[in-house]
Amino acid sequence: MTKYRFDWKDVIHGTIEIDAQCGNDAEEILMNMSLRDLLENSQYNSDKSERKIRFADAGKHFESLDKNDWEELTHNL
Repeated sequence: MTKYRFDWKDVIHGTIEIDAQCGNDAEEILMNMSLRDLLENSQYNSDKSERKIRFADAGKHFESLDKNDWEELTHNL
């Protein structure tokens, strides 16, 4: 069995509720949250239409394939 490693990119969207004194404070809290905290405290999703493979490694003979190389070789791996 071969281990495949992907470097990917996706656009996600979410909803979070923040308690604050005013809207400016709430926005500041949101914008200063780490990604981990944001994901842990939000309901989130992705429409998956923007998910892209940036690079792929497919074993020791096919390392750091870019998106185009992966698409050409994926059926042969």
